[in-house]
Amino acid sequence: MLFFILQILITQPIYEMDEVVVTARRYPTLLKDVAVAVMIIEKEHIEALQPITLGEVLHATAGIDFKDYGTPGGVASMAVRGIPSHGILVLVDGHPINYITNGMADLSVVDVNTIERIEIVKGPVSSVYGANALGAVVNIITEREFSKSEIGMKITSSTTTLDTLFQTSNIFTELGMPVHNSQLRLAGAYTNSHGFRSNSDLGKYHVIGSVLHKGDDLDLRASILYDDKEYGIPGPMPLVDSLHPLPQFGDSTATSLHDRERDKTLLGKIDTEWSITDDVSWYNKIHADRRRTAFHTTYAGLPGDTVSEDYDYLSHTIGFNTMTHLHMKTFDLTLGLDAHYDTLQTHSSSTLSTDTTWRASSHNLGAWSELRISLADLVTVTSSIRFDRHSQFGGFLSPGLGVVGMIKQNIWLKFSAGKTFRAPTFNDLYWPHSGNPDLEPEHGWAYEIRMEGSPLPQMLSALSLFLRNVSDRIAWLPAEDNLWQPQNVNYLAVRGMGFEWRHHVYSFVEYTIQATYLDARQKNDEIVYSYYDWIADTSHTVIEEIERRAAFTPKLNVMTRIDFKLPNRWQANIAGSYVTERANYYPNYNNYPVVSMDTKILDPYFIINVALSKKLFSYAKITAGIKNMLNNSYATQFGYTLDDLDYPMPHRTFFVRLAMHY
Repeated sequence: MLFFILQILITQPIYEMDEVVVTARRYPTLLKDVAVAVMIIEKEHIEALQPITLGEVLHATAGIDFKDYGTPGGVASMAVRGIPSHGILVLVDGHPINYITNGMADLSVVDVNTIERIEIVKGPVSSVYGANALGAVVNIITEREFSKSEIGMKITSSTTTLDTLFQTSNIFTELGMPVHNSQLRLAGAYTNSHGFRSNSDLGKYHVIGSVLHKGDDLDLRASILYDDKEYGIPGPMPLVDSLHPLPQFGDSTATSLHDRERDKTLLGKIDTEWSITDDVSWYNKIHADRRRTAFHTTYAGLPGDTVSEDYDYLSHTIGFNTMTHLHMKTFDLTLGLDAHYDTLQTHSSSTLSTDTTWRASSHNLGAWSELRISLADLVTVTSSIRFDRHSQFGGFLSPGLGVVGMIKQNIWLKFSAGKTFRAPTFNDLYWPHSGNPDLEPEHGWAYEIRMEGSPLPQMLSALSLFLRNVSDRIAWLPAEDNLWQPQNVNYLAVRGMGFEWRHHVYSFVEYTIQATYLDARQKNDEIVYSYYDWIADTSHTVIEEIERRAAFTPKLNVMTRIDFKLPNRWQANIAGSYVTERANYYPNYNNYPVVSMDTKILDPYFIINVALSKKLFSYAKITAGIKNMLNNSYATQFGYTLDDLDYPMPHRTFFVRLAMHY
C-alpha cells in the first residue's frame, strides 16, 4: 500500500519549472530561467475558482492587493507588492490597456470567461517594457488555439438577497473553428445587474474576436476587443445618524443617485511572428485603441443651487513594436523597438460655468536590448537596458540584471535588480490651468532574491525577499503662485517577503498557500499651515516632509485554496483570503490655520468562497456556490471623508452557473 501511494506521489507531473512564460522577457522563456518572480494562473485554476469577476482570480493571488468599489461596472484596479495601480502595466494579449489620463488600467473591461491564462511578473521590468512597468506587469491572455470546432455557453446568475434571485446575470457564448491553417474565434458576453445599493446598476456588452493563421515559417494573428458598459456611481456609503443627515442627492445606501458613467473601449492589434531560421525569430505588433468615457455628476453649489456637469473624454493610441530574437546554444540576444502616439480630447459642460475643451498629444520611442547567457546549464545571467525618449519629459534609461543559479536539482536561487519608472499622465501634464509640463517621471530601483523549486514533480515552492523604492512621486500641492499643481515631491520605500506553496496530493486534491508581508513607508510633502489674508489677497502655506506608514497598503495578505476532484464527476473548491488593515490620511482644518492629518483605517477582513460543480454527460456542467460565505462586512476602497462608510463590498452572494461546451 505504501509503495502504491509513493508511486502516485511521484508520477503526477503537475508543476513543471520548464513551463514557458512569455511576459517576463517578451519572448517565450522557460520559467526556471526567469530571474524575477512570476506567477502563472492557468485556465484550469481559474475555472476551479468559479469566479464571477476577474477580481476574484487576482484577489486569490498573494502580493496583489485588488481594489474594487464594490458595485458592478465600477473601476477595478490592483496594487502589486505595495506599488499602486498606476505603476502596474496591464496587458491583454500583450496589448497595453492603461489609461493615458491617469495611468491606471480598468480590469473590469475584461470578461473573466474569456481568459485562458494570466501571467504576473512581480519584479522590475522597465528595462524591457518601459514606462508604467514600475511595479509589475500583468498579461491577461485570452487567445487560444483549437484542434477542432468548438462552441460553448455559460449562464451565471448571482444575488446578495434571495428576494431577487437574478440580481446579476451574465451570458457568455464562444465559437472556435479551425479552417485549414487558420483558426477563428468569436466570443461575446452580456451582463445585467440591478446592484445591491441604490444607483449601482450595470448594463454591459463585451465582444472579442481573433483570427490566427499558422504558416510554415510565418504566423499571423489579428484580434479585436470591444467593451461597452453603462453604470451608476453611488459613491461611498454615507453615514446617516442623528448628526449626519441623508445626503442631499443620495439616500441611506448611496451618496449620489444621479452620478452616471458610460465607458466604451475598442482595442485592436495585428501580430506577426516570422521564424527566419531555426535560431532567428522576428516579432511585430501593431495595436490601436479608442476609448470614450462620458461622466455625469450632480452636486450642490451655492445655497439653493444645484450644479450638473458632464465630462467627455476621448483618447486614441496607436503603437508599434518590433523585436528580433537570436537563440544560440549558450546565449540569447534580443533587440527591440517600441513606439506609440497618444491623443486626448476632453469636453466639459456645467450649469455653473462655460464649456471647456482641451486637447493634448504626446509620443514615445523606446529602444531596448537583452542578452541572456547560460553557463554550463547551471547559471543564467540576463542583462537588459532600455532607453525611452518622450516628447514631453525627454529621455530615461532603464537598466536591469538577473541571475539564476541551480543550487540543487530542481531548486534555483534567483537575483534581480532594475531601475524602473512611471511616466507622468496626461492629467498630470496637461490638465487645464493646473497641469505641470515640467514634471519628471517617477523612478526607483527594485531588488529581489528568490529561492524557487520543484523538489517533487507535483510541488512548487518559493520564498522571496524584495526591496523597492520610488522617488519623485507625483502629488498635487500648492505651487509658488499658490495654485494647486502636480509636483515631483514624494517618496515610497517597500521592504517585503513573499511565500508560495502549491502541492498536488494524490490525483484528487490540490492546495495552494501564498502570503506576502510588506513594510511600506512613505515620505510625503504635507501642508501643516495654510493662511489666506482676504484683505491683502495673499496667502501663506507651510509644507513639511512627513514620514508615515504608506497609505492604502496592507501589511499582510494570505491566500489559500483547496481543489477537490470527487467521484462521479463532482468538483469542489474552497478559497480563503485574509488581508490586514490599511490606512489613509485626511487633512484636518479644524484648528485653522494649523493643518493636521487624521488617519482612517479599513478593518482587516477574512473571506471564504466555496463552489461545488457536477459534470453532466460530456458537455455540460452545473455549479453552485457562495461568495463571502461568512457574510463579512469589508471594504477595499476608502471613501471621500473621514466620516463616510467607504465603498462596501457585497455581502454573502449566492450564485449558480450552467456551462455547456461541445
